[in-house]
Amino acid sequence: MSAKVSSIDTSPTHVKPLFRGWLHVIGAILLAIFSPILFIRAHSWAQVGWVLCYLFGVEAMMITSALFHRIQWSPAGRRAWRRADHSTIFFAITGTYLAIAGLTMHGTIRLVLMIVIGSGAVVGVAIRQLALDTPKWANTLPYLVVGWAAVTVMPQIYRGGGALCFSLVVAGGLAYSLGAVAYGAKRPKLSPRVFGYHELFHAFTLVGAGLHFAALAVALH
Repeated sequence: MSAKVSSIDTSPTHVKPLFRGWLHVIGAILLAIFSPILFIRAHSWAQVGWVLCYLFGVEAMMITSALFHRIQWSPAGRRAWRRADHSTIFFAITGTYLAIAGLTMHGTIRLVLMIVIGSGAVVGVAIRQLALDTPKWANTLPYLVVGWAAVTVMPQIYRGGGALCFSLVVAGGLAYSLGAVAYGAKRPKLSPRVFGYHELFHAFTLVGAGLHFAALAVALH
């Protein structure tokens, strides 16, 4: 589980690639359409609560990103929405963690993980509010650190969710991470006027979110 960031040229003449933001428009719609699957598979109100954590976090990220990237904002509005865009990435990370931990783990270790992830997200949001103009590679680091904090509890996730759920969780994290690397490195360039490295990054976030959706569906047994 890892990360998503976004950026925009501060120049008013900057032309966005054709696909900029559209992938997250599609992602937000698809998540809303398929979300009933998770509710149908839930067997208790507690499980419904964990599902809502995931859906709220990821939808917040997708919708905020879509609005930020698709609308032509004023310079002040652009900076405000950029802060929101960067911050809601931590909503997605935290919401996904809460759902996976809630469905596959129990006891003190689950509580500790939730506190660690929640605290990391609060710190991460504060950093993004105070240091908005850091280089892209530096932007990705907080998301990767918080996103992979669960590496120490992988055995618990495996035991609680099973091999398939565990594999989907790890694959989703790797997809997010590959997207973050592409964003941080600003590579590959692909077709900057249509579909550049930023769009590739967004595509990886859709893959990551989809794999984690599948992991939750498997865990809801």
